[in-house]
Amino acid sequence: MKIKAIIAIALIISAALMAAKLSPGIVNTDQFREGKYIHLDSMEIAFSKTDARISIEYHLSPFAQAYIFLFGSKHLEPKIKEIFYDFENVEVKEIGKSSAIIEVKGISRRSDENYLHESRKFGMSPDILTVVYPNGARRNSENADSTPNIFYDA
Repeated sequence: MKIKAIIAIALIISAALMAAKLSPGIVNTDQFREGKYIHLDSMEIAFSKTDARISIEYHLSPFAQAYIFLFGSKHLEPKIKEIFYDFENVEVKEIGKSSAIIEVKGISRRSDENYLHESRKFGMSPDILTVVYPNGARRNSENADSTPNIFYDA
């Protein structure tokens, strides 16, 4: 009975890997070299007083897709937290197969009537980083390895 279950799981993983390999969604597999199984497509950081809400969009290597299919996206949480290794008070609020929402408390500090965010490094660079100021203004940058220094009003 156990052998049948192992064979069934192996067949499911093989089928998922084959489907991912043949799917047109993944054109360049070089982005997954060096043991990286997640690629950050975009990151949006919305500042609100001393805190921030971060939304990320990503895609996974074929093997990681199969793993998440079998065991759930909650297993991505440690890898998501690695991206924000230089940040304190990181909490993953939602996580899915291609996106996540993270809240960071105390990402900025109050300076008189304004707020100051000092640059923090990412564990992995997103293709597009969007910074959203409390007034709604947006600033995009490509392949950022850290957040920019930011000074904003509440």
